[in-house]
Amino acid sequence: MLQNYLNTLKTLLSSPREVVDSFLSEEKSKYTHPFLFTAIGVILLVILNTLLVDFTIVPEPLDIGDDVDAEHLHQMSEWMQISAVLMATQFLPLMLLLLLVPMLSLAGLFFLKEKVTGFYNNLILNSYAVGASMISLIIMIPIWNFSGIPLTDPSVNVTMPAVLYSVIMLWIYQNYLMPDSFMDWIRLLSSYLTGFVLFVFMNNFIAGVVGYVIFVILRIIELAGQA
Repeated sequence: MLQNYLNTLKTLLSSPREVVDSFLSEEKSKYTHPFLFTAIGVILLVILNTLLVDFTIVPEPLDIGDDVDAEHLHQMSEWMQISAVLMATQFLPLMLLLLLVPMLSLAGLFFLKEKVTGFYNNLILNSYAVGASMISLIIMIPIWNFSGIPLTDPSVNVTMPAVLYSVIMLWIYQNYLMPDSFMDWIRLLSSYLTGFVLFVFMNNFIAGVVGYVIFVILRIIELAGQA
């Protein structure tokens, strides 16, 4: 399986059309299934992140005095911030699979309809592309560990990771779609940017919901202990 995965990754970076079209054809593909390919990358990266990086996040203290309501609001905002940072760092590969793949596929329905037909074909293309691009996030491990920049800094939880996987994503897009005109490039970039913006919005929204749910659960446990 590992050898097949590495072969699929190597071919995607050099000739993505061979991998994607091989799967979309009726013939049995010699490459790793797109969803399995992406899932392997997610599992590998999340394990490495968890083992090699300390993701303990300490939100900045806030002077709120003795106001209980303000304290609860601050605790809720802390959990929302922690959730947002973890989903943008430790669990970013998982979010790329769950959110970026479908968001790019939706965008592709509008901007790439002349090159890629239907949601399913877009889904296969983006599963392979995201699976290959997320491997670049290995570079973030030493940066998170040794740069001295706090994980709450947007430069290391948004900007740098986005640049890394976006460069490879656009490389695969370019080699698969083979744009040969200015309008082709506009459609390619519009498709990726639209999918990326939707991904960021959904990721932040879900992070907020998760953080709020954690706060509520902890608050219920706290009240139950006081009863």
